[in-house]
Amino acid sequence: MSDDANDSLRLFLLEQVSSYEELEALLFLAQHEGRELTDAELAAALRAPVDAIEEALRGLAGRRELVEVTQRAGIALYRYGPRDEAGRARVEELRQAYAERRLSVVRMMSSNAVERVRGAAMQRLADAFRIERGKK
Repeated sequence: MSDDANDSLRLFLLEQVSSYEELEALLFLAQHEGRELTDAELAAALRAPVDAIEEALRGLAGRRELVEVTQRAGIALYRYGPRDEAGRARVEELRQAYAERRLSVVRMMSSNAVERVRGAAMQRLADAFRIERGKK
């Protein structure tokens, strides 16, 4: 895979997938397109804690790009639903990369996590030194 493709995939992950649980949930839903699943059903399928999968699904659905959520009888149901064909193509690219070069995808996600932490720390530092006008 070219450096441009790697950079593009890393940026997609940075913007759309913030945890390994989100990655696994997204790929599972994409593989089972058309199915609506509860967080408990998905957690059982992935053999993961329900609370971790629930948080991952809320994160994915909250971005409103790749996963849709509906309510039936007070129960949240999640399904794969990319907004456009570009999103669908990105998820397919991610699925293929994860199947063929899992460690590379994990490294990208780790790099993104470090970038998020650094960015948050820099923002807190900048906020600490912000001078508000009118205060003495």
